[in-house]
Amino acid sequence: MQYTAGPAPDEPEIVVFGPGYGEAIAVHLGDHAWILVDSCRNPSSRRPASLEYLEAINVPPTSVVSIVASHWHDDHVRGISEVQAACSNATFHISNVFNDREAMAFLAAYSGAHTHNLSSGTRELYQSVSGSANEIIPTGHSSLIYEFTTNGGNRVQVTALSPTPAGQAQTIAHFAGYIPPEDPAPQSTPIDYAPDLKPNFESVVVHVDFGDEAILLGSDLEHHADAGWRGIVESRFGSRRRKAGLYKVAHHGSSTAEFAGTWDVLLREQPLSLLTPFSRGRVKLPTDEDRIRIREKSNSAFISSGASRKPNLDRETVGRLERICEKLTPINNGFGAVRVRRSNGIWDTTLFGDATAL
Repeated sequence: MQYTAGPAPDEPEIVVFGPGYGEAIAVHLGDHAWILVDSCRNPSSRRPASLEYLEAINVPPTSVVSIVASHWHDDHVRGISEVQAACSNATFHISNVFNDREAMAFLAAYSGAHTHNLSSGTRELYQSVSGSANEIIPTGHSSLIYEFTTNGGNRVQVTALSPTPAGQAQTIAHFAGYIPPEDPAPQSTPIDYAPDLKPNFESVVVHVDFGDEAILLGSDLEHHADAGWRGIVESRFGSRRRKAGLYKVAHHGSSTAEFAGTWDVLLREQPLSLLTPFSRGRVKLPTDEDRIRIREKSNSAFISSGASRKPNLDRETVGRLERICEKLTPINNGFGAVRVRRSNGIWDTTLFGDATAL
């Protein structure tokens, strides 16, 4: 993709990258300071999308002040150890659920260090945590990620809104149940993948306050009692954050992350919404219903790739294919980026690659 020039020092910017499977975010805080949230690879170059972007706009990786791994799922951490190695000045923030012996045992068990054919996501995160020269900071509800005052006098503050205390406790309890025994019974079937813990309570939701505007990066946090979105919205810390005018929609637009309080308390009315798709087997997000719901609540909405759309074939052809095969999945899910840059108080959107309006 041919990216145009980078932002001016006084221009906040957010770029959301994503093919059909993967997500990464780059945020310019101002004065050449950047944070990166999660990682995915450009399917063509196989390089981390955020690093490729910074290189294209002539930003050295030393300008990255913080990296956030929101959670350990494969589609959010592919290439993050490479990102971490390149950004030597950055602090590395991981969900505080990993500030626990059982959680680290889970990562180790499913990292490939002790077993074979395991999750690339847990391997990436385990390598980042265990062999990094960066400062590793467990991060959760009300944690400060980064703050500074710009040359223009704006106080910029980056904070985490999750995991909530309830979400952390429930996730650690889940981890404990999936740690393989050191001496399994002879007749037991070994687990050769990192289990997908549902609902997702461990994700780090990031709030960026620019002093006169804010953005909310929803990660994959789901809504479930006080362990997810309700816990943020009803907390004193969450409810007192500056309302965001831009929302990176949680969990690829899925209804599992939908909570009215998120829109009413954390966001300004009719925000600008960005999201990435998820297309894996039979799971395709956002659904048509998700798209309608997000469009209705947003001033405008954009997605980094059209990968979750139905095949661009006539109904008869699709029906014939579905009769002779179990799954119908596009080979090329596409890759794109949505870039939003704020100048003179207005967010301006540019689409790259396969990015499109929702």
